[in-house]
Amino acid sequence: MGCGSIVPIIGHRCFNLVQNPSFEAGLAGWTATDNVDTFGTSTFEGTQVARMGIDVASMFQDIPLAGTDCSPLLLSFNMVSQNQPKFTVEVLWLDSNHNYISTGLRMYICDETTNSRPSDNSRVTFFDITDAPPAGAVFARLLFSKDIGFGESTVSADQVILVPISTINLVKNYSFELGLTNWTTTTFGSNFDTTLQGAASTTTDSGGTLFQDILIDNHPANSSYLFSFGVHTEGDGALNAKVLWLDAGDNIIGTGLEIDIPGDTLALQQNYLTYLDITDPAALGAVKARILFEAVILGDGTLNIDQVILARVSTDNLIQNPSFEDGANGWTLVDTGINAENAAYEGQFVAHVTFTGGAFFQDVPLDGAEGHCYLLNYGLKVLRASGGGVSGNILARVLWLDNNGVEISLGLSIFSEGTANPGSITQWLVFTGITEPAPPGTAAARIQFTKPRSISEESFVQIDKVVFGRLT
Repeated sequence: MGCGSIVPIIGHRCFNLVQNPSFEAGLAGWTATDNVDTFGTSTFEGTQVARMGIDVASMFQDIPLAGTDCSPLLLSFNMVSQNQPKFTVEVLWLDSNHNYISTGLRMYICDETTNSRPSDNSRVTFFDITDAPPAGAVFARLLFSKDIGFGESTVSADQVILVPISTINLVKNYSFELGLTNWTTTTFGSNFDTTLQGAASTTTDSGGTLFQDILIDNHPANSSYLFSFGVHTEGDGALNAKVLWLDAGDNIIGTGLEIDIPGDTLALQQNYLTYLDITDPAALGAVKARILFEAVILGDGTLNIDQVILARVSTDNLIQNPSFEDGANGWTLVDTGINAENAAYEGQFVAHVTFTGGAFFQDVPLDGAEGHCYLLNYGLKVLRASGGGVSGNILARVLWLDNNGVEISLGLSIFSEGTANPGSITQWLVFTGITEPAPPGTAAARIQFTKPRSISEESFVQIDKVVFGRLT
């Protein structure tokens, strides 16, 4: 059965379509070359990562498309490397005999994009969206391929997600392969050196604005949109990103979202830092969405932007006070503080849990949740007060609740891990997960974060910018 209309015997497969996405079962479900194995160090989610060895390596999984309604697919994965060579990630459409039909997505990740010293655990989380599957497509082949490297060249992948989403990426020239075609700016230029994905990005060494207007008048009124991008700086540079609503006369009639990234955050990040968020519903009368980036450069810094995504989704971000800018409002805290932070993932405040452990949670009311899946996204940072290297863990869960607040079942569990070592750069890690379908009787989702007591008294964990919403 192909990717056609949803039928009751299969249902709507809105969950993560990848089997064994975090390699907890080794390479079960994956077909890989002999130099791909699973490894228990430098983990991102859970206890194992897939590590691609020194020579040419590849791994793939053929994923049935039945029950996806021929929707485009959102792809996410995390990578960390030593001496990373050229690397590609593809989604290929296959027929019922696993024969190739066409390519839905092809990402090219340049040499050294995901490099990290072992002490840093500097990781990059990627996002992209496929085209819609063509007629006759029965499987999606998700393929990771690594070129031969120099010396100890390894690439580790973890937390692989492939999930239906409502539309393709609506941004034109989203990875700046055509320079600044379709974008408006006076200060940004083309860059072919420091890229997140593809062969180009856009850069500025003097600040300024960059924007693109995207028609949304063919979408249902009051739609919400998933927004994502990657940013990288050398030196000091801050970035403010907005999605604005425009009427037929190109007048701004509202703001869909605003992401304010401090300069200290980007200066400390070794690699590209990616962001994912969901807008408020489009304002009444909106016919365009304007993606607007405003960069501030201090001193001799440069700032690069790449891989910009805007796609319609089914809800806004359902989290109240997602970046803790309003203190603990909306959250219940257990041995957790809300701290001011110059290097927050977004804004000026974070949730902060000490080595003794703690928890915080929010119950999110849901209408018509039964059978639907939800995306969870957040930033995590591990800090050390002094002494030697430390690690920090957070268990993030989504629990389905009935109308009395009683737990029905578990929807999602992410075991997030980070490290902080002497001489290393403290960096944000970006985690994403997709829930199982909400069961009958679901009235709310409890989004909870729990940190166990650390072995070291010098370990602290911060969480920031929590996103929870429905893609289809």
